[in-house]
Amino acid sequence: MFKGHRQFYLSHLKGSRTLLVVSLFFGLVYASSSALGFPFLVGKILPTVFGTPEERLKPLLSFPEWLGWAPWYLPKGHEVFFAVAFLPAIFLIRGLSQFISTFLLNLAGLKVVESVRRAVFVKIQEMHLGFFGKIPTGDLLQRIINDANAVRLVLIDISNDLFVQPLTVLLSVIYVIFLCLSKPGGYWFLICLLVIPLVVFVVRYIGRSIQQKAQRTLTSSSSLNTITVENLQSARDVRAYGLQQREQQRFALASAEGLRMQAKLVRYEKALSPLIEFSAALGIALAVGVGAGIGFKFEEILSLITAFYIAYSPIKRIGMISAQINIALPSLARLEEVLNARVEVADAPDAQPLPNVKGEIEFQGMSFAYGEEVVLEIGQLKIPAGQSVALVGPSGAGKSTFVNLVPRFFDPQKGVIKVDGHDLRTLRQADLRANIALVSQEPVLFDETILENIRLGKLGATDDEVREAARLAGALEFIEAQPQGFHTRVGERGMRLSGGQRQRVSIARAFLKNAPILILDEATSALDTDTERSIQESLSHLMVGRTTLIVAHRFSTIRDAQRILVFAEGKIVADGSREEVYRQNELFRRLWDNQAQGLG
Repeated sequence: MFKGHRQFYLSHLKGSRTLLVVSLFFGLVYASSSALGFPFLVGKILPTVFGTPEERLKPLLSFPEWLGWAPWYLPKGHEVFFAVAFLPAIFLIRGLSQFISTFLLNLAGLKVVESVRRAVFVKIQEMHLGFFGKIPTGDLLQRIINDANAVRLVLIDISNDLFVQPLTVLLSVIYVIFLCLSKPGGYWFLICLLVIPLVVFVVRYIGRSIQQKAQRTLTSSSSLNTITVENLQSARDVRAYGLQQREQQRFALASAEGLRMQAKLVRYEKALSPLIEFSAALGIALAVGVGAGIGFKFEEILSLITAFYIAYSPIKRIGMISAQINIALPSLARLEEVLNARVEVADAPDAQPLPNVKGEIEFQGMSFAYGEEVVLEIGQLKIPAGQSVALVGPSGAGKSTFVNLVPRFFDPQKGVIKVDGHDLRTLRQADLRANIALVSQEPVLFDETILENIRLGKLGATDDEVREAARLAGALEFIEAQPQGFHTRVGERGMRLSGGQRQRVSIARAFLKNAPILILDEATSALDTDTERSIQESLSHLMVGRTTLIVAHRFSTIRDAQRILVFAEGKIVADGSREEVYRQNELFRRLWDNQAQGLG
């Protein structure tokens, strides 16, 4: 049942092993008191106190002669007190041991869940950008939050029962066997135990169906999460296009499918308990018939039936455990899919640091493909340090792929990309990206203060350094006009700020980073003309002395570029100054002329 997952379990139990061992010890105490306490009270103590004079003289426990142990008797004169105190004492021991065991297990479980969530989140940070195109955000959220709880269920909650419940069954069965073999013909009573394999067969059969239904339920739940995340992230467009009714229908269909799968899962899961109880009833009924035929006394048959019932109670629990495991295993598989995913862009074991970067970029015989489709090929290209280069061309021509390869968000399938003569694959990614600043079309702001969002460009920067970066970006005036100035929270995705304000915060972040390589990826395309012109002045200051790659469809942003690269169908078809490229390349000339009126 746990095959293939053992290493996964052990790696996340390292910080909880002591808690688990202590918990299992108290679980052993609980199992022993449950399996032996009440049957012993019914079969031995009560007959000694309330039985016939001959029964009262019998020892409480007798041992084989070869042990040399004297029989145990109830303390004379205190028989009733002992009988009265025995049951509360047993339940006190059971209660305390169960509390300690379950408390420590849950504490260990919380640590395991925290460890798994951290591991999955850390692994996601290592994955290249293509990974996020394969698994939707809602599905990843499902794995981090909900699927991690399945690890706690299997590793901790179920692990306790897998130890305690079988032990309870074992001790109860041993007690039954001991009493049966002490009675002539009592071995016939043991036939009743043959019901146990029947129960195991039922559990295994239903368990396989439960696992299949659990997998489908998780898939349905992930779809519902994805629809919810998409809706919440697109609130503006949903209302602008009047899509509320459509979104409600999408959600309702996904929710109904989830309900249907959950109902099937619950049907199989809840069928286990009555089936096991019916099997137990058959065993107990058979025990009564056999016991009557053999000649068991009332207290003997009562003791055996009690032990028999106590044995079947954990069997029922084991059946429920099987169902829970089969529900949890698909979640474990989904977590392992992330944790075992290949990191396609990883540091080499001997990766080198990248000090004193000037900013020279070079492509040699480079080819990059998404799957089988080659989207960018560059034979030989060198961009000197400090040069500003505009990347122009129609959508899908390879411009964004080009700039994504420079910070090594992806690795090319062929060829080499260099910075200052160093192959990017030989460098530490953290060092490479520390020397690259990115200003994108949709600046990413976190739900923190403006101060902290700018400080992301240089963690540990002083407040004065952040203020100076904001001044250079032309953001100081609007920031100081905010209710709490630099300490104003920007809201989720910066929604409390306008588009131009968010972009200025992003530019301030780049100023603060002061990296020798700057990437402007459609940095002003989402802004109105007046705001774009204002922000373009800040970008012009930011570009000074830096190797700058400018991706733009609106040519107002590339007038100051020293060099133009024209992309078409995944290749660079023109390279030179704006005037040279305009004369030589029809594609660029057409694109420029189409925007000439706007440029004017």
